[in-house]
Amino acid sequence: MTQTGGLLVQYDYPQRPAFRSLRRWRRPISTMILIALVVLIHVGPSSKILPASTTPRKDFLEGLHQCHEVRNRTQRDRTASTDRHNPRWNPISGQKQAIIIQNATLFDGDSTHDGLVDIILDAGVIRSVLPTQLNNPVPDNARVINVQGRFITPGLVDMHSHHLLLPFPKLPSTSDVNERPLLGPITPFVRALDGFKPYDPAIKIIASGGVTSSLVLPGSANIVGGEAYLVKNLPRPGPHGEPVVEELLLEDGRPESDRQRYLKMACGENPKGVYGNTRLGLAWLLREQLEKARQLLDRQSAWCDAAFAIEETPFAQSHRISSFLEKEGKRPESLEFETLLALLRGELNVNVHCYEPEDFERMAAVLHEFGVHPQAFHHALEAWQVPELLKNLEENITIATFAENALFKAEAYGANLRGPKILDDHGVKVALKSDHTGEWNYAKDLIHQASVAHSFGLSEEKSLQSVTSVPARSIQQDHRIGYVRPGYDADLVIWDDHPLQVGATPIEVFIDGRALLEHDGLGELAERTLGLTHQAPAVRPLVSDTQRDDTCAKAQRPNARVLFTGIKRALVDIPDRLDHPEDLVLLVDNDKVACFNKKSACVAHYKEDEVARIELNNGYVTPGLVAFANNLGIQAIPPESSTGDGTVKSQDLLNEQKSVHFAKYGVHLHGKAFTRARIGGVTKAVTPPHGTGILQGVSVGVRTSETATILEGGIWKDNVALHLAIGQSAKDDSTPTISSEIERLRQILAKGQDDGTYSSGIYAQAANGSLPVVVRVFNEDDIAQLILIKRDFSSVKLVIHGGHGAALIAKPLAEAGIPVILSGNHGAPDNWEKKNVLVGPPLSESPAKILVEAGVQLGLAVSSDSSIHGLAREARWAGKYAGLSDEEAIALVSTNIEDILGVRERNTGGSQAYGDLVVWEGDPLRGEGSVVLSIQEDGRIADCWPDTVDAIL
Repeated sequence: MTQTGGLLVQYDYPQRPAFRSLRRWRRPISTMILIALVVLIHVGPSSKILPASTTPRKDFLEGLHQCHEVRNRTQRDRTASTDRHNPRWNPISGQKQAIIIQNATLFDGDSTHDGLVDIILDAGVIRSVLPTQLNNPVPDNARVINVQGRFITPGLVDMHSHHLLLPFPKLPSTSDVNERPLLGPITPFVRALDGFKPYDPAIKIIASGGVTSSLVLPGSANIVGGEAYLVKNLPRPGPHGEPVVEELLLEDGRPESDRQRYLKMACGENPKGVYGNTRLGLAWLLREQLEKARQLLDRQSAWCDAAFAIEETPFAQSHRISSFLEKEGKRPESLEFETLLALLRGELNVNVHCYEPEDFERMAAVLHEFGVHPQAFHHALEAWQVPELLKNLEENITIATFAENALFKAEAYGANLRGPKILDDHGVKVALKSDHTGEWNYAKDLIHQASVAHSFGLSEEKSLQSVTSVPARSIQQDHRIGYVRPGYDADLVIWDDHPLQVGATPIEVFIDGRALLEHDGLGELAERTLGLTHQAPAVRPLVSDTQRDDTCAKAQRPNARVLFTGIKRALVDIPDRLDHPEDLVLLVDNDKVACFNKKSACVAHYKEDEVARIELNNGYVTPGLVAFANNLGIQAIPPESSTGDGTVKSQDLLNEQKSVHFAKYGVHLHGKAFTRARIGGVTKAVTPPHGTGILQGVSVGVRTSETATILEGGIWKDNVALHLAIGQSAKDDSTPTISSEIERLRQILAKGQDDGTYSSGIYAQAANGSLPVVVRVFNEDDIAQLILIKRDFSSVKLVIHGGHGAALIAKPLAEAGIPVILSGNHGAPDNWEKKNVLVGPPLSESPAKILVEAGVQLGLAVSSDSSIHGLAREARWAGKYAGLSDEEAIALVSTNIEDILGVRERNTGGSQAYGDLVVWEGDPLRGEGSVVLSIQEDGRIADCWPDTVDAIL
């Protein structure tokens, strides 16, 4: 016997015949034993490969393990059961005792239950939802909350927010929302998680509005912005109450490999503007990177297929592994492309920021080229134009959009207030979301978006679904959130009113079964709320173009005599000489309000056939509303300089000939913002010019009417007020500090005094009080400086605009006689100037309430043109929490502003006895009213049914 090549070889020698049979079998037996030994030594089963420590074999096994991870990635658990464990619960800070909520009116994520229900929460999970009439047993040691029929919904789900990346108050040092420009426009490899600020005060503020879960995404500067993460808005939820990022995650407690991953992409204006590319170039860059990723994926797949073949064939594995690695190398990997590889494998929930139809189409085309299917288009303000296209592009697409936020850039100019309804009518799923970059898209007010969408036609159920179950389904978490069902996370909201009612606010918010507001006396708090109703508000009534034409032909016929009947409420000052019956009629005779009284008083001197009748079902009459300090007439699209008057930089502030500019010379009428103003009952606007630094210029009073022109009635007052600004936004070369701003304002007023009481100059008028001085200012200490100025210049008619911090010094303002036109009644502490502002119910008192109770003369304004249609809603929100009557509330956005500015004239006869009037069908304060007729104080009918079925708003 000898050894050759590591194998034992047996040679035959002559033997005796008795052993020939044994010798005949010895060779094959030995051969088989030797082969088995070689196989065991050199190959072994695949499970025996793992202990090998040689570098080639280790590289192979690591790559093989990664191949198995990709191929065998487990299906995520998407079931809910009553015995389910909430992985976010812990015994130290988690829900301590069972809670039973009794006698609830429940919207469960799909629909509103017919009867009252009882809900049991325990260890962060909803255990049961049962009809109250069953007299359900109370668990031992449970906390019992009797909500007395109040509305409960699932915790709201916001599928597009940027809090944690833009913490309150925003500062450059803490802003981590966009990775730009160093790494370029395609950054799939960055993660929002790495920029989270778990101490962000916005977490609790947002949750106080009922928003319990938020998808926090990187910003929209990049075509591929990076990975997004889903959080619960429960401050410091971990066992030690520390600001820990991981503990905020909705899927905290689950293995990272089992978590849902999310990707943020963007198209259109934002990446185009940041990087200077065209849409053509951006599409190419995306295709180029996806192609590189696909090539890498193909190489990985080929490597894995070969590795699987080696694993499955045990013969000569060591040799085959060595040969394979020598030829192919290690499994191809790229940390840079890891996210795009996951995208191509279908492992990411894809959310794409796009506004316009062509961008939806082209982005989908590029993604489909690589087998990628977006889950949702975000913002998408022109999606209403192409619902069928969207359905064809993606069967299960969700449009995550705004109800009203619009007009802030070119992509947002084609919005439609009925967009959500139109999409839903075509079977496209609609989610409403915040964006939450600041006050104008505040996540706390997410329910307001649903309320506005409902006002403009989206059904009650679909409106509530749009902020609960629809976004939960889109982000693939509808097995945990978005519903009130057994086995779901114990996230729910108890509301003080029907959640779609204007100003509806949470009484309590539960997240994982933990009370956010921690009100022990829930019943007592509930008793104090006003106007409780189980009914959703009505949808705004609409008419067809034919109906509109018929009504308006009667009202606008020359020398027409028109009687409006069915008026249920008049929220205007009716002169004392008139009765004020509940059964009011309004008679317009020859372009004048001839009578506003009971029918017998108004038609006594007319024959029946001499009066045309317009019958209202639920008529309301209000003053004409006044929009204050918006862009109406001075700028249509803020970033587009060619769509407006322009911006002036003042050089010599004390030389008013050079520095004071007048909006009346540059105002342009009509446009989308004017349309929204008209449907919201706004008959007048006060618009300042755009200036930089402290000085803006002199505002103009413009008419919003569709028929108004510069030559005929478009300007109702040439010079309304001198507008200035104090604060961070007013810093420029001439006033680089706030202290220099205050100094310059004092110098302007002193110069006006020196110019003399009877001077016609603007500064002189400002100093002597004949022209109001409106100062846009936010911070309470800056407002206090203006109180000191008022003490030194007592004749100045000083008006605060903005006024977010005014409630903090309400008494001194009242004592100084300084009125406030408040744009921050539910403002946000989104920057340093506003860091101390009251955020309003349920976390604080309403700023309007504090100012009214202190005796401050108060008006309300909105900062965005897109929400001008909702001035009456804004008044209702303020009035609800300030304890005002409807008449007092509507005055906040109409006659109060005119009184503050000194432009309201009271006469004794004709329509001028009332000023502008607006006749509504439905209650405008509750979002239920549509304008039927606007009548100017000169008797001219300005607008008739400006909102029809097919109107684009």
